[in-house]
Amino acid sequence: MSRTSRPGALVLGQVSGAADLVDAIIERITDGALADGDRLPSTRTLAEQTGLSRGTVVRAFDELSAAGFVASEHGSGTRVSRGAAQAARAGARTRRSDGAAAEASSSSPLPEPRTGRSPRDLRPGIPDAALVEERAWRSAVRAAAAQGLAGVNPWEEPSPTVRAALAGHLRRHRGIAGADPLLFDSSRSAIAALCAAFVARGEGAGRPGPDVIPFHMEDPGYRGALLMAREQGLDVHFHPVDPDGLDAGRLGETPGIVFTTPAHQYPLGHRMSVERRVALVEWARRTGSLVIEDDYDGEFRYGVAPLPALATLPGAEDCVAYVGTSSKSVAPDLRVAWCLPPAGLRREVERWLAVHRRGPSSLPADALGGFMASGAMDRHLARAARVYSDRRARLVAALARECPTVDVTGVEAGLHLCVMLPGYDDDDVVRALERAGWRTRSLSSQSARHPVSGLVLSYSRLVARDADAFAAALREVLGATSSG
Repeated sequence: MSRTSRPGALVLGQVSGAADLVDAIIERITDGALADGDRLPSTRTLAEQTGLSRGTVVRAFDELSAAGFVASEHGSGTRVSRGAAQAARAGARTRRSDGAAAEASSSSPLPEPRTGRSPRDLRPGIPDAALVEERAWRSAVRAAAAQGLAGVNPWEEPSPTVRAALAGHLRRHRGIAGADPLLFDSSRSAIAALCAAFVARGEGAGRPGPDVIPFHMEDPGYRGALLMAREQGLDVHFHPVDPDGLDAGRLGETPGIVFTTPAHQYPLGHRMSVERRVALVEWARRTGSLVIEDDYDGEFRYGVAPLPALATLPGAEDCVAYVGTSSKSVAPDLRVAWCLPPAGLRREVERWLAVHRRGPSSLPADALGGFMASGAMDRHLARAARVYSDRRARLVAALARECPTVDVTGVEAGLHLCVMLPGYDDDDVVRALERAGWRTRSLSSQSARHPVSGLVLSYSRLVARDADAFAAALREVLGATSSG
C-alpha cells in the first residue's frame, strides 16, 4: 500500500482555498514527501483534514489533474503521476487562480461542437470554440468595445492591460515570471520576426548573411516554421524525430536557430525530456544561437506531469524565445499570438513588428486580455482539458478496439494524436477516408526529408458517437488498402 494512502498521512500545513491546496501538494511533491505513484488521501479525507469544503478539494484535484501532476483511475484513487517529482523539482507549476474565479463552479453541462468545420473533419489546428463560456466571452468583448478606439498603432503601442493579463497567464500556466510579451497576429509572424532579428544581429556583428545561418528543425515538423525560415533565406537543416526531443549533440557548433515544439512535438506529439531541454539551452548559450520555443498547445496535458518550459530554465533568458498563441486554447479567429524574445533581440523584433505591422487587432486582443484578467480563461482551460481528455480517451479506446495492430503516439498532451501506418501509403488512406466522409491529414505531408507514414488526427471536436464510427471506418479502409 502506498505510504500516502492512509487518511491524514499527508501533512500540508495551513491552507485556505483550492489554490493553497494545489500549491501545498506541489510543494510536497517537490520536497519528496510525495513521490511518483503515491496515492493521495480521498477528497473527503482532505476536506476533513484541512477544513475546506469537499467541492473546494475536488476543484484543487481537477487543477492538479489538468496540469498533469496527478491522475485518477477508477478503483485506485488519485495518484501522483509518473514524472511529476522531476517536473516539480525543475520548477514546473500549475495554474493558480485568484479570488472568486478560483472558487467558481465548473459544473455546467459540456456542449458539443458548434457548426462550422464538420466534426468529421479531423485535421489538426482547430479547437472546440463551443467550450468557451459565452457569457464570460461576451462580457469581455463588451468591455473591450466600450473602451472605444484609442487611435494608436497596436504593433507599436500594445495595450498595457493586455500585456499585464497575458503576463499573469504565462506565470500561472507556464511558470514564466516577469514576462513582457510582444503581441503578434500569428505565431508565424513571431517566428519570422525572430529569424529576421537574429540575422540582423549577426550582420551587425559582421557575421555572414542568412544563407549560411543554419535553421534546425525536426522532420516531420511544423510546416509554418519551415516557410518562415525559407522566407528569410536561412539554410534549413532537418533532423529525424527522436521521442526524447531534439538532440543538441547533432547540431554542431555553428551559431544558428533551432525551432522546437518541446511540450508536444508537432506532429508526432513527443515531449522533450528534461535532460534534452537543459542540454539544448546550454548548447545555445555556448554557441551564441537562438532557440525558438513554440508552445502552441502547451496548456493541455493528460495524466502526465508538466515539464518546465525552455524559457524558464537557467540561462534561457539570453538565448530562448518563447512563442505562444490563442489559436489552440481559445480559437484561431482571434489572431492573437505573443512572443518573449531574448533581451538582445528585443529591439530588432520590435522594429520588425513596427515595419511589417503584424500585430493583432486591438479589439480581440483587448477582449482576450479581459477574459484572462477576469479568471474566465483559467476556468475555461480547466474545463476544456477535461472535455478534450475524455474525447482523446474515447478515440484511443476505439482505435485500440477496431485497429489493435496500429501504434498511436502523442496522446499525453495537446489536441491531436498520430496513428502510425508503416507499410501503407498514407495519402491513399487519406483519400479513402475522405470518400467515407472523414477528412484527415497524412503524416508524410508534414515531412520534407524523413517521411513517416501515418495520420494526424485532431480529437478536439470529435463527439463521443463519432469516435467508434471513425475507428470502424479506418479499419475498413486499412483492410481494403494494400500495404507494402
